[in-house]
Amino acid sequence: MPEDFDAIILAGGRGSRLGGVSKADLIVGGVRLLDRVLSAVTDAAATVVVGRVEVPDGVLVTLEDPPGTGPAAGLVAGLDAIATPAPWTLILACDLPDAPAAVDALRAAASEGGDAYALRGRDGRPEWLLGLYRSAALRRAAADYGDPRDRSVRGLLSPLEPVTVDSGGASTHDLDTWADHARWNAHLRRRNAMRSPEDRSGWRPFIDKACEAAGVDPTLVDEDAILTMTREIAHAGARPMAPVSAFILGLAVGRGGDPEYLRRVLEDAASAAPVPADDAAASEKEN
Repeated sequence: MPEDFDAIILAGGRGSRLGGVSKADLIVGGVRLLDRVLSAVTDAAATVVVGRVEVPDGVLVTLEDPPGTGPAAGLVAGLDAIATPAPWTLILACDLPDAPAAVDALRAAASEGGDAYALRGRDGRPEWLLGLYRSAALRRAAADYGDPRDRSVRGLLSPLEPVTVDSGGASTHDLDTWADHARWNAHLRRRNAMRSPEDRSGWRPFIDKACEAAGVDPTLVDEDAILTMTREIAHAGARPMAPVSAFILGLAVGRGGDPEYLRRVLEDAASAAPVPADDAAASEKEN
């Protein structure tokens, strides 16, 4: 796609099947879900997130009016937040862990001959919250739709008759439940394991030096097990407890406990770990 584009990310869902947790703030594959989606649009002329959520500097944030009146109203609020529209507008939901690959497929398909593109879902139909639209055509459709409150995104976008685009291997699976969360974490761990391994040549010398300074047997330090455990606990939404769990593991191993058994016990305990106050407050606002 040769022309500039704006990005509108809809992050206003209540996550009812997640117990009211803010989807945008979930940690997936070690990264906040909204940040994973934002990484797909770093070159957008303007990026607007619609929802009650913290955003990085340079990203606009807005809400549908009134809040809670649905994604079509959120989309219109996002359009209204952009003072000078770029030629194209990209629409994304915040619960798409594979957003970067999906956006690449959309942008590769866009051409001068069409006004609307949407990724093809598993059922062959357009994914309405994963699309790329000529801004002028999109804004006309929004104006023609009238009051968008409590109305469907499909009703707003279907008159544009988007060309459905093959995902090219990108997943259109969203994240709606804790089972989805577990599957995505497992999938991303497998994906990361297939990549070129990071350079760990400096790790062991540091560990040996630190152990010598602290009077600890360096053979007791299994960095792979420690990192796996702390990642799992961070994924549970209790990020500050990750280093605390590593400390507890160290104490228990020092008393002669089996490291692998203790790691699994601590990972299981992550479900009871406290969620940071900021995350809890965000969850209450969503409710």
